Amino acid sequence: MLFNRQDQGLKPYLNKAKTILSLNWQGSYTRPSPGIYSHQWNRDSAFIAMGYARFDVYRGMMELNHLFKHQWENGMLPHIVFNKDHLGHYFPEPDFWQAPKGRLTSGITAPPLQATACLHLFEHAPDKEMATAFLKEAFPHLLASHKYLHITRDPEATGLAYIRHPWESGLENSPCWEEPLKNMGIDRAKLPSYKRTDLKQGALSEKIPSDHDYDRYVMLVDLFRKAAYDEKEIQKECPFLVYDVLFNSILCKADQDLAEIARITGQDPAQPHQWAKMAKKAIREKMWSPEKNRFDSLCAKSSQKYAADTAALFMPLYARAASLDQAEIIYKFLNSVSCPPGSGDSLAIPNQDTSHLKPDSRAFWQGPVWLEINWLICQGLRAYGYKQKADAMRKDLIQLPLNFGFYENYDSKKGKGAGLGDFSCSAALFWDLVHDYYRKDPISDFNLDVKRLGTPLTLNKSQRKAPGEAGDPRAVEKIMNAMQLLKDEFFSEDHRRVNYPAMRHSSHYQAYVHLSSLLCNYHLGLIKEQHEKQAFWINLYNAIVIHGIVELHIENTVMEYSDFFRKLIYEIGGEGYSPDHIEHGILRANARPPNRLAPVFKPFDARKQHSLAKVDPRIHFALVRSSRSSAPIDFYRAEEVDEQLELAAVSFVNSSEVVVLPASGKVMLSQIFKWYAKDFGGPDKVIEFIGTRLTDSEKKSYLLDRANRPTLEYLHYDWQLNR
Repeated sequence: MLFNRQDQGLKPYLNKAKTILSLNWQGSYTRPSPGIYSHQWNRDSAFIAMGYARFDVYRGMMELNHLFKHQWENGMLPHIVFNKDHLGHYFPEPDFWQAPKGRLTSGITAPPLQATACLHLFEHAPDKEMATAFLKEAFPHLLASHKYLHITRDPEATGLAYIRHPWESGLENSPCWEEPLKNMGIDRAKLPSYKRTDLKQGALSEKIPSDHDYDRYVMLVDLFRKAAYDEKEIQKECPFLVYDVLFNSILCKADQDLAEIARITGQDPAQPHQWAKMAKKAIREKMWSPEKNRFDSLCAKSSQKYAADTAALFMPLYARAASLDQAEIIYKFLNSVSCPPGSGDSLAIPNQDTSHLKPDSRAFWQGPVWLEINWLICQGLRAYGYKQKADAMRKDLIQLPLNFGFYENYDSKKGKGAGLGDFSCSAALFWDLVHDYYRKDPISDFNLDVKRLGTPLTLNKSQRKAPGEAGDPRAVEKIMNAMQLLKDEFFSEDHRRVNYPAMRHSSHYQAYVHLSSLLCNYHLGLIKEQHEKQAFWINLYNAIVIHGIVELHIENTVMEYSDFFRKLIYEIGGEGYSPDHIEHGILRANARPPNRLAPVFKPFDARKQHSLAKVDPRIHFALVRSSRSSAPIDFYRAEEVDEQLELAAVSFVNSSEVVVLPASGKVMLSQIFKWYAKDFGGPDKVIEFIGTRLTDSEKKSYLLDRANRPTLEYLHYDWQLNR
């Protein structure tokens, strides 16, 4: 991975993740975690391979090849491949599964992520010739796996493949399965004897499935082995045949990736394309519940919907199967404060609506946050253009291992790690998330041909011929009203994203451009008090930046113009003011800009008279540079500016731009705190500024204890446009 110098603070955590993967490497595959999970899990290996793609492509290929070697003759890739040297510590093991021909595998499958993982490895492989050879070898295995699912598991050609055991879903004890499991009649006297080994895990045992659930799990396995794994016999007798939203969404996306692999390797992509087309249609039409505006799993025999508020309802985004209308509906649900998964102060999207949990219910696939599920949701959001939300989620997901370690899952409210530690999936996905989010500088990231304005560009053209408007004392009020209309129509609800292209062609924008000319003859002497000046200049700074992005047709980042902040001009009262003049010359009391030798206003510059007497460091969380790492856009009112600035500072300090790690003695901060450390009073005052505004009492106490001297490290500042 190529690091920007801003990202150096993440290296120890990436190295820790790599150490965990090395610790769990078994020579040809990676175990999920030390302890009872010493075997190869199908789903885990796919995610692990995608993590290896970022730093060791060859090992990722070995990971998947080991699974392919244990593929069944009917094409099924088993959900567990057992290591014969570590038998006797897990249940159920091969002696219970009784797989055909004595295979050391389970008798069920898992969500088919392998084609996606193979393509991921190819895309990030430095040696494309070697990667293409790997795809050619993998293609027959992948095609056989997909044939098994689309033909054997879909005998009616519905476009959906059924699962026949809750473990095949990847969400073992999801609340989705409560109803179908409850409806299974069971005679314990006829149930084969078994002894659970997962109960030996101490505190872990209170979160795992109940004996009631396990009886039904075992009953299904017993049915499979009695049928000698003849799928037609299983279809006749199995009481648990479910079209699962998550499973079919992953299969649908894998079909699309398999078609791409076929294209790369010179194979015919027609069959995978057809499967994907059928799956998309079936998910969109059969799984959508219009009365509830969500996707639900359903019984393969009766088409009864199994409704449950879990993160699986978002998975058709990952499959690219939702219609645009459906995508908008579930995105609004996901992105709203009332969204059950991820609601309130949840750190990420938990697997179940946490408001529905019983006080003592902490089961694995109910309350906690899983990186894997959130990773899939992020991919889906990006596919439908919700890039800002996806980036915000990725950034928050990165914080979980940073703050709490590499665990199997995380508490949805406090973030504390749960389940098993040193967990390979979390370590691998951390690598992928960091690589995906903290990339190179925007110039190299977008391969930009950096331009210069050179000559100052005045955006608010003078309208001196319009009688009665010049010198209008209500000019600012009119302009702010026009900006409010733009905000209502083109800003997202959280004020973090702006639809610049749509704004460019709107009548509201044209009205704003016209009104901005009123500033040309505006008398700045009308603004006298400190709070009036703060509100006026903050709003004008944000307005000119947005105005400039629209007029210059900025696509990716304001860094497309090296002098964007210095050469964009608003004429105000006969003088020109750039964003740099406003920020550094006025709001920062004419303090020297970072990496510049002199203040922006020279001693006899007439504009200097408008400078504030002293800098309020909270302005840095109000000035919006139209980047993903800047604060949300707000409008500041003179009579409330102090309260608004404080709210902006508190929000920023408690966002993913500030990571406090007491156990490591580190604080990872936005570059803003480095660039403007002097405004805060130096590094010690930065710590005090943050500590007094943290809402987490433990971290607050740590920072405000003068005996602690945490190391300050700085996060990458993402200059990508906030669109």
